[in-house]
Amino acid sequence: MPSWARDRAIGNRLINARSETVAEKPAFRSAFRRRRCLVPANGWIEWSRTPAGKVPYWISLAHGRPFSLAGLWEAWGEGEAQMESFTVLTCPAGEALASVHARQPVVVAPEEYGAWLAAETPAARVQVPHPGPFALRQVGTMVNSTRNDGPEVLRPVDG
Repeated sequence: MPSWARDRAIGNRLINARSETVAEKPAFRSAFRRRRCLVPANGWIEWSRTPAGKVPYWISLAHGRPFSLAGLWEAWGEGEAQMESFTVLTCPAGEALASVHARQPVVVAPEEYGAWLAAETPAARVQVPHPGPFALRQVGTMVNSTRNDGPEVLRPVDG
């Protein structure tokens, strides 16, 4: 949620920030300069378009350990209505993931955490996709609803 937004609903359209334009886009440029964060993750969902429809995939790093995504944060509203939110930077998908989706989150290597948080990492450097290796598995469409919140949403399905 950009601090200047009048309507809270605008945040629903800003869950990701393209690394190629993050430094110039009004919704993100201030946070890119001053409010960077690391978003802990152990994987993410990407939807692949197929002739049969959209298919969700759980993608994680092959080693299975948690990692961090490049993020930006904002404070929006005033008083008790104030909320903090974040967005995740994305970049063009690397060769390992391009068959699933055209974009992927920007994974920050542990040795780069300090530079990312200190705003020393230029936009061009976060446009480079993480090389992997990745672990991919098709999961069921129940991942598309926040009402479903348990380990069963990440169970593999036969693809």
